[in-house]
Parts: sequence; C-alpha cells; structure tokens
Amino acid sequence: MMPRGSSLVRLVLVLLLAGTMTTNCSWLQRARQSPRQHWWEFWKPKNPNPGGLFYPKDIEPPPAPPPAGGLTAPGAETLPLEGVKPPLDVAGTLPETRPTRAVPRGMTSQLQTVHFSFDRYDLTPEAKRILDENAKFLVDHPDIRVLIEGHCDSRGTVEYNLHLGQRRADTIREYLVSKGVPADRLQTISYGEERPVDPAENEEAWAKNRRAQFQVF
Repeated sequence: MMPRGSSLVRLVLVLLLAGTMTTNCSWLQRARQSPRQHWWEFWKPKNPNPGGLFYPKDIEPPPAPPPAGGLTAPGAETLPLEGVKPPLDVAGTLPETRPTRAVPRGMTSQLQTVHFSFDRYDLTPEAKRILDENAKFLVDHPDIRVLIEGHCDSRGTVEYNLHLGQRRADTIREYLVSKGVPADRLQTISYGEERPVDPAENEEAWAKNRRAQFQVF
C-alpha cells in the first residue's frame, strides 16, 4: 500500500503542472497579437502635425531674392537701392583724392642754421643773433610750422650724440618761444651724428656738423 505522503506529493506536482500549462497558454495568446499593432496604437501621435512643425504640401516656395540692381515692384520700374554714388568728373571717372596732410617744404633761406661749440648746447652771441631773425620771420608768418633738427659731429658715442643733439634742439625751441613764437608750431628731433654736412674727419668738418637747422611745413 502506497504511503499517504507519496499521494500528497503527486497531487502537488499535478497542480503545478496544470498552472504552468495555463500560464504558457496565456503567453502564447499574447504573442500571437501583432507587435506593430500594439506599439503603434499606443505611441502614435494624435495630430500628425502638432504645433505646425511641418510645412503642408501645398505651401508656396519663398520668393526669390531681389536683383542686384534694385527691388522690382509689380507693374513698376526698378527701384534703386539706398545710397548715393560719388560724383564723377567730366571724363567719367572718380575725382582724385586730395592729400589732407601738408607736404614738407624743406629748408628755407629765411631760417638760418645755428652752430654750436664742441660738446656744448648753450647759445653763443652769434647764435642768438641768428635766432632773433628767425623768430621775427616766424612771427610774421603764423601759418608756418617748423621742425628743429639737432646735429653733432662724429666724436663721442652714438647714444651720447643723440642726447646732445636733442639738448641743442630743445634749447633753440625754448629761445624761440621766449621771442614770441607759439610752442605748438615748433617740434624738435635729434639725428646725432647720422647726417653730417661734411663727412671729413677734421676740425673744419666737425664745426660744420655741430648745428641745428630748420625744416618748414
């Protein structure tokens, strides 16, 4: 005779097998449904063009840009673009642009050159006499602007001569201002030993090169 425990185990196994078969049948039924139908019916948008994000098929293309010569209105002549063309001269060409900056006139005989002693930038009596005449000429001609150039002989270093030439030009500028010449008409520059009048290496050439001269604008 089979024990009661074995019958109980068989009964449990039968119930488990029946439940498994039922579950498999339900899964098969769901699998037979079309996945496309299920997902599309769930996720498809209600409005194929929400918010007007797509252009309708019957929309007209945008108009072409206007031609380079101007804007054309329906039934009207071509309208010129904004802006005015520069005037042309008689020959049909653009007028020549005139320079706005004055060209240097160079040296003039009315402004005499001043000379200095060796390694000095103070004014000698002869130098003051020359500068008095130069100052009178500049006061009588208020439209003239002057560049005062300071020069040295070749003795000494380049740096020292540049400094000495600047001191000579500044001394002359201060003297001319004291004689009534406006300071804004006088500019100074130093060339040191770079621009000698006489390139010889002797006392006569050195005396010529120790000078201050004037460029007129």
